[in-house]
Formats: sequence, structure tokens, C-alpha cells
Amino acid sequence: MEKTTNHFVNERMSRAEFITNVIGDTNNVICTNVIDRGHVNGAERFELSDKGIIRVYNNITNRHITDLIARPNQIYDRMGVAFLDVPKDVRRKVIECAREHQQLGYNNK
Repeated sequence: MEKTTNHFVNERMSRAEFITNVIGDTNNVICTNVIDRGHVNGAERFELSDKGIIRVYNNITNRHITDLIARPNQIYDRMGVAFLDVPKDVRRKVIECAREHQQLGYNNK
């Protein structure tokens, strides 16, 4: 069973269900990036799926913090140069997905 944070269980479970049931994301991770933003619990690991979903984990404990139905700029911000290592056609499809999700208002869930 995946380890989760209280934040995920108490505030983000409905978003995770939406991602699975409506978007149909299977968590096919295409790139990963770790960023230390000075959070008291340590660096965060961002895992981007081919459907434009970013799953956020504590990089030390591996606990699942939240999922983002990412806007295009969030993908570039969170994934950094790791996203540029993804083949161009895959990057284009992921950004198109993110734009569609944004137009449908999914990232406000």
C-alpha cells in the first residue's frame, strides 16, 4: 500500500479519484524531477505522467503529498530540464493534454 500524507487523505483523495475515473490516468511516468524548496520535511519529487498529471512525493519518506492536474506552466516549472529530455512528440502531447484539462477547468478540482 502506498504511503500518503494526512493532506493527501483528508484533502486530495477526491482529486485522485477524479484523475483516475474521469481523466483515466494510469500513472505512466515519463519523467521525474526533485526540487528542494526549503520545506521543513525535505525535498519534493515530482513525477509527470503522459496525461499531464504531476504526482508529488516527499523525496525522503516517499509519502504521497498531492496530485496536480497540471497547467502547461506547472509542467515546465516543476519538471525543469527533465521534461526537455522527453521526446519532443511526447512533450507536445502532454502539453496538449494539460491545455485541454485547463480549458475544461479540471485543474480547479
